[in-house]
Amino acid sequence: MRIEGSAYVVDLNRSQQVRNEAQQTQGVQVSRPAGRVIPFDRVEISSQARELQKLKSEVAAMPDVRLDRVALTKQNLQNGAYRVEASTLAQKMMDAYKSR
Repeated sequence: MRIEGSAYVVDLNRSQQVRNEAQQTQGVQVSRPAGRVIPFDRVEISSQARELQKLKSEVAAMPDVRLDRVALTKQNLQNGAYRVEASTLAQKMMDAYKSR
């Protein structure tokens, strides 16, 4: 039965069918008519997404500070072997200031 005459169209048969399907999917033992396909949700993760997830977990496991590089720089500072060119430092400072 269809009720028409306003901006809304109500299909009572379809509403009842949706309710029946919802009730059937909630039951544990549901008898299905032969040849009927029941839709289901499925997620497939691509190999690229799996690789990205693996790389993310590896990066997360890495320490934030590379202690070996810190120790080497500290040693170079103490020995006087660590040299910084003033022009390079000034350029990097200006680049950092401009990017704000």
